[in-house]
Amino acid sequence: MARPATAAVRLLTGEREPVRLATTTNIALHGLQTIDGVPVDVGDRVLVKDQADARENGIYTASEGVWYRAADARTSRTLQKGTTVHVQQGAVSADVVYAFQALDPVIGTDAITLAFYLSEDTVGDAVGAASAAAASAAAALTSKNEAATSATNAGTSASAASGSATAASGSASTAATSATNAGNSARAESDHSGSYPVAAK
Repeated sequence: MARPATAAVRLLTGEREPVRLATTTNIALHGLQTIDGVPVDVGDRVLVKDQADARENGIYTASEGVWYRAADARTSRTLQKGTTVHVQQGAVSADVVYAFQALDPVIGTDAITLAFYLSEDTVGDAVGAASAAAASAAAALTSKNEAATSATNAGTSASAASGSATAASGSASTAATSATNAGNSARAESDHSGSYPVAAK
């Protein structure tokens, strides 16, 4: 498992230290509360991204009193466009990475906006998932067609079997008729033979 990036590396790459949670609605920036389905603890880093006043957005440290901006997210440089932050938990944002969108915002004056971050890995995962879904759909279609073909073949076999049974029944009837006719002929022959007088010795 890769080691977490140091603060210096994060600063150089535009990556902030991960936050535990990210908001989904406008919140009061004070007191402990539940965010994205998870109760907040004192000291939690929280990404605030949905304030009615977008100037309040940013990364905060939670407390029982007033929340303050996190030490690594208090200046224009630390919240500039392209800076990313990973969310660890939450019903909606767990494992999601967000990117700040404002270009060199003046903290407290300019609106701070964030968007879902599409990294190369994220795009690759999405493409891979789409390809897998397409392959599954193709396999399902092939199975459906094979099942239809099997059903057609089964119907054809059933029809052939029915025809064979009908033919067999007809042959049996013909054989019975022939047997009856043969019996009648034998009886008639017997009767005819018995009608001649016996020659005197």
